[in-house]
Amino acid sequence: MQDVAYFDLKTHEQETLFFFMLNAFLCSRLDTDQGSEGDEEVNIYMAHLLLSLVDGRFYTEHTDVLGSTPADVFAKAEQEDTPRHKLQVYRANADHRLVSFGLFSGSGERQSLYRQTLANPAAYLEEAQQYYHWAALFGHRLPARYRGLALALAKIAAHFETYCTVIAHLSANYLQLMPRLTPGELFHLEHEAHQAAQPYIREEALNRLLDAYNQWRAQGAPESCQHFQDECARYQQVDPQFSPAFFKQPADNPGGALPGADH
Repeated sequence: MQDVAYFDLKTHEQETLFFFMLNAFLCSRLDTDQGSEGDEEVNIYMAHLLLSLVDGRFYTEHTDVLGSTPADVFAKAEQEDTPRHKLQVYRANADHRLVSFGLFSGSGERQSLYRQTLANPAAYLEEAQQYYHWAALFGHRLPARYRGLALALAKIAAHFETYCTVIAHLSANYLQLMPRLTPGELFHLEHEAHQAAQPYIREEALNRLLDAYNQWRAQGAPESCQHFQDECARYQQVDPQFSPAFFKQPADNPGGALPGADH
């Protein structure tokens, strides 16, 4: 897929997305004191991996070989007895785990209950490191044109924690990705937002209630009475002390008595 360009709002320059990813990765290495010496192929590999996430190629090309558990990954790797296929399976699953937990802070609730209970991010990243190692071994069995790839995969496996640190820093500082909220944090955030909105919710509910009451008094129809009762029920949700009996009924009252009204 052809590399597309982006416009840098800070420098007002136009660059390719690949250059942006490569530059962000290199800057992240410097920011985290993980200088790049002798592993330039890893820098290029990571930039291409990040680019494939942006343009959508990674998951469209590797969906069939991704597995959620080590048993799944092993089964997919054994579907074809060729080093190239095994390299593809282990490499794709290693990349998936690295970006899931290094870039996006995990898989969220899309993982099984078993994985949520018994597996933690460290376990997933250990799997990724092992998959990179196996992918490198199978890469060395392929023709010479794969040697550069195999060498990059072997270096990622050997210095896996270093690259995890760099990717996490890149995520927060260059891609501006926020850490995933925990269920507890999300609950408190929603609760605080709801409490802050209560005065506005109550005001809106009261306005709707008054409009319905005025419509009922003006029309005196059963439909408008029912509409008023519905708005009363909604307003009672934000003000339990409210009673429809607080309102005076129209003289002809064709809609019937209101709940709680005196007869």
